[in-house]
Parts: sequence; structure tokens; C-alpha cells
Amino acid sequence: MSDEMTPLGPSGDQFPAFQADPFGYLRDLEQYGAIVGIDLGGIPTAVVYDLDAIDTIFKDHLEHIGRAAVFDRLSHATGNGILTNYDWSTWRPRRSVVGVPLRARAVSHFSDRMVHIIEQELDGWPVDTPFDLYENLRVVTLRVVADLLFSSDIDATSIDTIATAVAEIHKWAEADPSNADLEHEPETFRVAINALHALIDEIVATRTSETPGDDMIGVLLTAQQDGLASLDATGIRDEAVTLILAGHDTVTNALSFAVDLLGRNPGARHHHPRHIVDETLRLYPPVHLTAKAIMLDLQLGNVVIPSGWEVLIPEWTIYRDERYFERPDEFLPERWTDTGTLLADRNAYFPFLTGPKFCVGSHFALLEATTFISLFLDRFDHEMLDPVPPRTRPFALSFGPAHELPILLRQNAIRP
Repeated sequence: MSDEMTPLGPSGDQFPAFQADPFGYLRDLEQYGAIVGIDLGGIPTAVVYDLDAIDTIFKDHLEHIGRAAVFDRLSHATGNGILTNYDWSTWRPRRSVVGVPLRARAVSHFSDRMVHIIEQELDGWPVDTPFDLYENLRVVTLRVVADLLFSSDIDATSIDTIATAVAEIHKWAEADPSNADLEHEPETFRVAINALHALIDEIVATRTSETPGDDMIGVLLTAQQDGLASLDATGIRDEAVTLILAGHDTVTNALSFAVDLLGRNPGARHHHPRHIVDETLRLYPPVHLTAKAIMLDLQLGNVVIPSGWEVLIPEWTIYRDERYFERPDEFLPERWTDTGTLLADRNAYFPFLTGPKFCVGSHFALLEATTFISLFLDRFDHEMLDPVPPRTRPFALSFGPAHELPILLRQNAIRP
């Protein structure tokens, strides 16, 4: 293969420049072309801006695509779950099983329970007293995803066990990759994961083939009994941990930014909750960078990404590109209406990815997010107390606030 076929870009290790200002760096890097080759901390990487090339990468059925190095530590928690699993033979049947109760029509089954949990939590939120929005939202979303997975077999102690495990997963998986120990798990991480596994095992042990449960654990047990996927006890745990992590963290972050944006743009409160959520996911995409490993040489137009490289798709940069979104840095939910004129290319927006790795929980996440926004705006007027808009944590798995989000609530004057 000739060198001319591989992506070109700046020479030398680019990780220090990326680390100093990831989003500015990725924005400026596009001057080298639509597919740019760089050395990122010793990993040859193709940063892909071209929409057609991105579509090809996402829709590849895992023949050329594998798990990027950044997810190796995460797999210590999620095991062979569908988030970090790139083995087509095991991933596909598991994805089919997990996806059944999370389809658009099926998730409505959880709607009433979701409303009940959110209203119960909002009942306890203080009015006229500042508090941290982010931590309180974490409790809401954790209870919702726990209900999806475990239904009634969950209590306050169980919630604490789950929350501790999620915190430990983030602490280790988001450590600076330039100096982190990728092989040896911290003791606190392993203790927390073992406690979470024990909780899941205990819940599974109470179920029978006649009463598997009206929740995701029940779905996984039924699939195991029917031989629909390679789901032994470890497989069930892996998928449960995967859904906890993916279903809790991304929604917490999206709702944190949505409430923050509404507090800074009170004139947007009247928009449909779905349009508010879509615009939030554009400005603050939970998946702000997508990394994948190239397992076989991959042709993208007149460029070939060699086996052994990784690709990096910079969603943050694409979603703020004026070629695709008019006034891209502004919070404008009206761009998502049927008559909106602020959206130039719908293909430039893929917050749940596309292709085989399309987020299995997208319908549930959208239902949860829109339900919360509707109930929150019905109850409260609010003010964000930090004058500086939030930014993300360094090396975040999912784009989330790097610090507290102080908020002041006032009872909605028009609410009965």
C-alpha cells in the first residue's frame, strides 16, 4: 500500500495539543482535509469530518471496525456487554434480545412508572434555596434506569450500590490515558464492581422461569431460558451493567445541559420538550467523540485507513459547523420544528449514532428526557447561578459537566 493512500496531517505526537484544548484542536485540524491522519499518543488515528465517510464507518457490520483502546478499561466493568463488544457472533444476538423491550412502542410500557419516579423526586427538590442540579439529576436518572432493569427488586441501599459502582467506573475509565495504568484495576473499582455483581446475582436468584419479572432482567432471563443468545449469569450481569452505565450517565448529562440552557435562555421554555432535547443533544452531545479501531484496511473514498489505526469522529465539531447548522453556537430549539429553517443537513446530526451500533436505548432515553423536561417546566421557573456555562470533564466517557451546576428554583406561578 502506498503512503499516498493513507490520511495526511500534522507530524509528531499530537496528544499534548489535543489534551490542551480538545475542541479547539479538532476544529482547527480540519484545515488539513476531510480525513486527517495524526499520531495521537502513539496511536495512528484518522480524524474523520466527511459525512459520507462517517456514514460508512457507522454502517460497517463490524468486519472492519473494532473496539478502540479508550474502551479497554471500560470493558473491565461491562465485560462482553453490547456497548464494548465488537464480536459480531455474540454481539448480534444479544443486541436483538436487549432491543426488544426498548423499541419505540415497547418503551411506552414504562411511561407511567417513569412519571411516578420523576414526580416523586421533584417533590423533594428545594424551592428558593440553591442546590446542585447535577447531583440531584443523577438520583432521578439512576432510579429510572434501576426501575427499567430491576423493577420492584430495588431499594435505597441497592441504589447506593449502583451509584458507587458507576462513580468508580468513571474515575478509572476517565483517567488521563497518557499516564494511567491500563492493566491493574484500583481496589476501590473492583470492590464496587463486585458489590454490583452481587446485587444483580441476588436479584436474578429470586426469579423463576414462571416469574422472570416485568423488567429488563426478566427479558434477559427469558432469552437465556429460550436459548436466544449466549447469556449465562455473567452475560446477564454484563448487559445489566452496560445498561446502567449507558442509560444513566448519558441522560443525566443531557438533562443537566438542557436545564442549564433553559435557565440561560428562558424564552425557549415554550418549545416542545422534544425540540429542546434535540437542540441540547446538538450543542452538548453525550457522545461528543466516537473512537473505533480499524481491524481491516477500510476504503473511504480515495483514502484507505490501514488496519491497526483508529478513527475519531468529532461530533462536537460537526454539530457546531455553520455549513450544517445556521447560527450553530446558539440554543434554538425551533430549528427542529417541521417548518424550521435553521437546519441545513439532517445527516450531520447523529446523537445516537447510526448503523449496527445505533444506541439500543435511544427511545427510552428520549422518553425519559422529554418526560423530565415537561414535568420540570410545568413545576418550576429556574435560574442558573453560575454565570459561566458548563464544560465537560477531561477524558469524559460521556460529555458531562466538569463542576457543580448551582440552581435556584421558584414555583411556577401558573401551575395549579
